[in-house]
Amino acid sequence: MDPFVFAPEEDKQPDNSPKKTPWRVAIVDDEESVHQVTKFALSDMLFEDKAVEFFDAYSGKEAKQLLESNPDIAVVLLDVVMEDEHSGLEVARYIREDLHNQRIRIVLRTGQPGQAPERDVVQNYDINDYKEKTELTSRKLFTMMHGCLRAYRDIVALDDSRQGLERVIQASKNIYESRFIDEFASGVLQQLTSVLHADKDAFFGKPEALTAQDQGGNCKVVAGTGKFESLVGEDAMQHLNPQFSKLIESTITTSGQRIGDNYMAVSRGRDGQKNLLYLSGLSKTGQLEHHLLELFCDNVLVAFDNLYLKNQLIETQKELVYRLGEAVETRSRETGNHVKRVAAISRLLAKAVGLNEARAEVIYFASPLHDLGKIGIPDAILNKPGGLSDSEWEIMQGHAKIGYDLLGDSKRDILRIGALISLQHHEKWDGSGYPEGLSGEQISIEARITAVADVYDALSSDRVYKKAWPVEKVNQFMHEQAGSHFDPEVVRQLFEHIDEITAIRQKYLDKFH
Repeated sequence: MDPFVFAPEEDKQPDNSPKKTPWRVAIVDDEESVHQVTKFALSDMLFEDKAVEFFDAYSGKEAKQLLESNPDIAVVLLDVVMEDEHSGLEVARYIREDLHNQRIRIVLRTGQPGQAPERDVVQNYDINDYKEKTELTSRKLFTMMHGCLRAYRDIVALDDSRQGLERVIQASKNIYESRFIDEFASGVLQQLTSVLHADKDAFFGKPEALTAQDQGGNCKVVAGTGKFESLVGEDAMQHLNPQFSKLIESTITTSGQRIGDNYMAVSRGRDGQKNLLYLSGLSKTGQLEHHLLELFCDNVLVAFDNLYLKNQLIETQKELVYRLGEAVETRSRETGNHVKRVAAISRLLAKAVGLNEARAEVIYFASPLHDLGKIGIPDAILNKPGGLSDSEWEIMQGHAKIGYDLLGDSKRDILRIGALISLQHHEKWDGSGYPEGLSGEQISIEARITAVADVYDALSSDRVYKKAWPVEKVNQFMHEQAGSHFDPEVVRQLFEHIDEITAIRQKYLDKFH
């Protein structure tokens, strides 16, 4: 059964598709009469309901310029002898070897067969026919042209199929590299336009599309192009063709339907989650484009479901890590908003110093674990309002190693980096920190970033046992400690982005009860 179901005729929009582009034929001959006779003989010719459009060149040089600027010419009727006795042969070789055009059908015509013997020419040049001008009657010219256009059509179809397959493979490679649902969805839409050749010069025009997910009974837009680009997060059902509603409600397997110039594919995931891909503004398409659209959408929706399930596991892991960090801060009478601020500031600084998005994301979720080891510190020491004795300070310093020991043997990136941050975030750039006295770049960049974010926020925040330092004093301290306590480059980026950091701190204000 054809998966492309069209609306009844009365429901369709008027056919505003462009008129069929005529077949383009080049006449290359130094005699004007040959041009005129050829055009007259083929003036009323139609092949597959498309007329013939003629282009004229009167020398080998003109022919090369014409063919270079018009690569979609289907047939060239090429005189052998023009400005010199081998001009036509040079043009034939130029087409295949310089322009690398294997689609165009080349018919050599000669009035002097002795100048270029047929046997030699056919063997040595990649041409498709060789005719003496005297044998090309109107009827034979008509028959020959039909054969050439039929061959050109079939070659173009085969080449388009090959390119279509290459586009699907490349598109799949690009989008499957995505790690996040919204990134994946945006990649799908971008690559779908590539698969369909849907650029501003293509027959289709640029389709407007959206991808959406059924989330708790509401179909939310995840990513969009065109008129859907600004609708991310909104209810997709408000923007779809109403005739698709039943498809969304009833679909239990991947399917695709087209109504008018709209197309939608829907799949139901293994956990009952529905995903849809919707396109509008599509003109009439050929069978190849239908097949590519169906193939691409069906496979993308399966991949979308797999990525969703994978991300659910990752997000669960991240949330558990985040809540663990909050629990530690609560035990030491600090609000959970401190770890939220440290996480957000650390991610900002990570990108500012040149780390990629993925690594910055790991730091975002790992940095809340920097004080995990405090769960092993007695309350009497952890929440002591005054200064610590030497023995108490020694116990307090042990929290760095305790945190590392809890997480250090994990193979998960977030926990592994969390262990490293826990161990090293009290190390100092000049080597005077603890527990190992590391210095400079011996300290991991993740720990150096977290240390700056942690100290800056701690000094700037109220606690139940202290007041926040004035902003000027905090800034002076951070500047003074750059190059001794802190990585100077991280501190420099802190002040380069101080407005963004201030906004983060305003977003996650402390609330004491």
